[in-house]
Amino acid sequence: MTANTDSEQRMAADHSSGSKKNLASGAGLAAARDDLTWQPAWRICEMIESREVTPSEVTDHFLERIAKLEPTLHAFDTLDASGAREQAAVATKAVEDGAPLGPLHGIPVAIMDVHSVKGFRNGLRGIECARYDEIAAERLRNAGAIIFGTTATYNWPVAEGPRNPWDIGRDPGNSSRGSAVAVAAGMVPLAIGQDGAGSTRLPAAWSGCLGLSTTRGLVPHVDYETKSQKITANTGPMARNARDCAMMLQVIAGRDGRDFLSTQVDTPDYAAHLEDGVDGMRIAWTDDFGWSKIYWLPDSAEIVDHVKRATFGLTRSGAQVEQVDEIWEAPWPTMETLINSNPVTSTPDSGFQPEIGQQKFEEFWGKPQTQAPEPISGNWPKEVDAVEIYRFASESRARMVETLEDVLRRYKVLVSATVPMEPRPFVEWGYFGRGFTLTTYAAHTTMMNLLGYPAISVPCGLHNGLPVGLQIIGRQGQEDGLLRVANAVQKLHPMPLPPAAV
Repeated sequence: MTANTDSEQRMAADHSSGSKKNLASGAGLAAARDDLTWQPAWRICEMIESREVTPSEVTDHFLERIAKLEPTLHAFDTLDASGAREQAAVATKAVEDGAPLGPLHGIPVAIMDVHSVKGFRNGLRGIECARYDEIAAERLRNAGAIIFGTTATYNWPVAEGPRNPWDIGRDPGNSSRGSAVAVAAGMVPLAIGQDGAGSTRLPAAWSGCLGLSTTRGLVPHVDYETKSQKITANTGPMARNARDCAMMLQVIAGRDGRDFLSTQVDTPDYAAHLEDGVDGMRIAWTDDFGWSKIYWLPDSAEIVDHVKRATFGLTRSGAQVEQVDEIWEAPWPTMETLINSNPVTSTPDSGFQPEIGQQKFEEFWGKPQTQAPEPISGNWPKEVDAVEIYRFASESRARMVETLEDVLRRYKVLVSATVPMEPRPFVEWGYFGRGFTLTTYAAHTTMMNLLGYPAISVPCGLHNGLPVGLQIIGRQGQEDGLLRVANAVQKLHPMPLPPAAV
């Protein structure tokens, strides 16, 4: 099977040599339509604009894909096929009428079900019919995207949890799992995820796509029902290539006065420097942030070594890669303390109860036989009052920021393995990942949510036939730099197609 990245490079070359005319003719057009599944979103946009294919044809194609794969992969919570076709018909007429087209005109997208999408039920939050679009969904609509539905996080029957398209016996990762599966398996070109402790990056790593955790406040959020703010969580794009990720981020990012935490600076052109490469760029590598080895599993060293080789392989593209030995603190105790001490919660109250979910899961599937590592408290103080523990947590966070800033003053980005364990069997992982979630699984991702810095996971090959994610961390507001490095990684490590998606 031709690798996805090779296909994209071929299409880019065809486009630059004037292939639009060829594609618009008989056999070329038929071939393009047959290959819609793995066309990047940016290319589908061009095809729609040049009338090589209509939004309705694009929508029908991906709805057929979903009908074929959804009974196996269970990516969606709610699919609105009729609504998607109605949106597509309007989008098709706009093209025919010569109306101005938005940057995502006619592109199918899916949105993680923790978000409010007008007219959709939100089973996770107990909402029968959402009354409004959250800002990201609103901006996607205004950009011309076709919203297909919401993807599954935890609101699924115990027999039908989302499955990994590389091995349907394995879990695709927590939270933004449905969005990751939908994108990686070619059910939609783009999706929205939410990252609270790695929940966009982690399922992206396990499912074999890109997931971007954005700078705090870059993608605005307002919730009129629970009146919460996203202090540690953020909304971000999930895609199969860096250019698509940049295109979606361009639409959903930027200031909005409805959000107290919204950025007040102008957003850059996220695609402007994608092809600049990494020649001369200083890149730092960390094995375990100085602490995570306490949670490593038997397969962790091989996973980390795989990503390390991919990172140092960027020297072939001219980068200067060096290992750093800075030691950060385990972030979860600090994050938990600061969230619980804050009067405004990080995310809307979803009614999510992992213990009850796991109990129901085990009633159907049986009890897992594996044990997860025990969480550690480290040097956290014992028997102190709430004021003292809040002070300790705040100072811990400050030390993490200073250590990260010291590294990012010397290097453009910091790179690590996204998750130091391979995707686990569905039955072993259970409803929420059990004790793995707050130990090994999210060991390398949680700190970025605590600090509000951006990070992206990009596939860097396969280990035992399963995707491996490479995490790139940068300074606040420098998502364009992360996407530039991610693009360079993808050129060196083109991914084959997931077996369950072929």
